Amino acid sequence: MKHNILTVANENYRDFLILFINSLFEFGDLSETDTIYVYNTGLKEETIQYLSYFPKVEVVDAGFSSDSQAVHDEGWRKNTYSKTMFLKDILTKTKLPTFMIDSDSIIVQNFIDLIDPECDFTGCERSRTGFSRYIGSFFGAINVEKSLDFLDKWINNIEVLQTTTDLKHCESPALAKTIEENNFNVQNLPEQIVSAVFPTQESRLIHLKSDHYALTVKDRLNLPHAQQFVQRYL
Repeated sequence: MKHNILTVANENYRDFLILFINSLFEFGDLSETDTIYVYNTGLKEETIQYLSYFPKVEVVDAGFSSDSQAVHDEGWRKNTYSKTMFLKDILTKTKLPTFMIDSDSIIVQNFIDLIDPECDFTGCERSRTGFSRYIGSFFGAINVEKSLDFLDKWINNIEVLQTTTDLKHCESPALAKTIEENNFNVQNLPEQIVSAVFPTQESRLIHLKSDHYALTVKDRLNLPHAQQFVQRYL
């Protein structure tokens, strides 16, 4: 299945981005990858130059610069809420299935073989109940037409939750809300497989997400399961 990959980063996420890109090239299957889009929301020129050495990587000017310093701050929210708009642009332009993956992810095994080509899109289903059934760290838009329809509804629900609730983070709750309100053919992929916080041998992607035990970028890069990749790529 020919496809694209999309991620978003600013310079504060530079180290995450380097881990993401290098692990993708080492452990991912890029044989049918058309383009790896990196939406630039404030990368330095030397980082952009570094990315230019990787085939298939295209750095796209996001049209704004975000100096996100911490999870859930204004810059972080702007980056996060823009992801769905960037995905919509890529689907409209390329008409190819596209995987939207957070740049603080590390690929540890190929994930393309997991994908059901007959689904409308893949959703990352949380293993923990509570905040939101789905998390937006890994999303695969497989059926382009259906995914574009879904994205319009998802974007609208992000705006609704921003204006009607006190939630600090609306992307994932809006994703869950949109799936639950509609009748799309969703392939649910477990968080432990495609966005693992505490990875096992079955995990395909690790997510170095912020949590109470690792709030800063430095803390997250110092997590035990990140060390082999930090030493390998940074």
